[in-house]
Amino acid sequence: MHSAVALTPRVADIPAIQEPLLNVSDLSLRRGKAVVLDGVSLALRPGETLGLIGESGAGKSTLALALIGLLRAPEVQLDGSMRFRDTELTQLREADYRRLRGNKIGLIFQDATAALNPCFTVGAQIAEPLKRHLRLSRWARRERAAELMHSVGIPEPRMRLDAYPHELSGGMQQRVMIAVALACNPELLLADEPTSALDVTIQAQIMELILDRVRALNSSAIFVLHDLALGAQVCDRIAVMYAGQIVEEGPSEHVLAAPLHPYTQGLKSCVVELGSRRLVPIPGQIPPLNAMPGGCRFAPRCPKAKTICSEQRPQAETRDGRQVACWFID
Repeated sequence: MHSAVALTPRVADIPAIQEPLLNVSDLSLRRGKAVVLDGVSLALRPGETLGLIGESGAGKSTLALALIGLLRAPEVQLDGSMRFRDTELTQLREADYRRLRGNKIGLIFQDATAALNPCFTVGAQIAEPLKRHLRLSRWARRERAAELMHSVGIPEPRMRLDAYPHELSGGMQQRVMIAVALACNPELLLADEPTSALDVTIQAQIMELILDRVRALNSSAIFVLHDLALGAQVCDRIAVMYAGQIVEEGPSEHVLAAPLHPYTQGLKSCVVELGSRRLVPIPGQIPPLNAMPGGCRFAPRCPKAKTICSEQRPQAETRDGRQVACWFID
């Protein structure tokens, strides 16, 4: 189930000639012998919103964590390129990543209850990036923290500065997480399932709040999502991930209105709508990392699969203004 967000993508407002803010090229991430991300490529322009769509285990959150430097060597092996502005992230030292993380790149975690530190007040946690990156005085940090809490819709913000996370509802905790992530006006925001732990009545409010703040700052954003309809409503572009690979990518209204890849078509058929009496699930499940099939990773579940699909990996082709990796697009 999803809630409508009364905001529309704004890709038409972004000049096509603008250089990418983020450019990921042929990125692979390995844990031991397991290839978790396999040849991922995408670009994000300033002011643009991108949705990563796919089942659990598709690699969406892994990509987000790699971008913000929470998955790095020696825990994992990274190959390929992640370029933010003029900075190559795969080669960045941890000390340099700390200067980016929370400053130029913000992250909203999936579960605010787990992400917020129960031992510190919410005011202190919002003020921490202001101290580390902006060097604000104690008084200025407290004033800015109150302003941020007000901007994300927390009532009586000055009174709640000294509250601990457990004293706030789940929706209020998520608003605090948004305030922390946006405290330093980051150029890029990563939002990993930012509403999945909330009641459906609160989800639309939170998504609208995030979009309002991102657009007020003219920032770019990557949303990790399961909800296709929500992705169509809030994202300029959609990248559909399956088993660590991007299988279809392009403008959201094209990808979700008339999907070309069999996996995207399968995801769309799983959407539950009011009045629907028939569900069409995708058979099977994403294969485990230690048993990935050769060729196209979706082939064992694909109704269109032929012999070539299990033998050779399809390369992405441009069709109808999007990138699609399938042997039988037509």
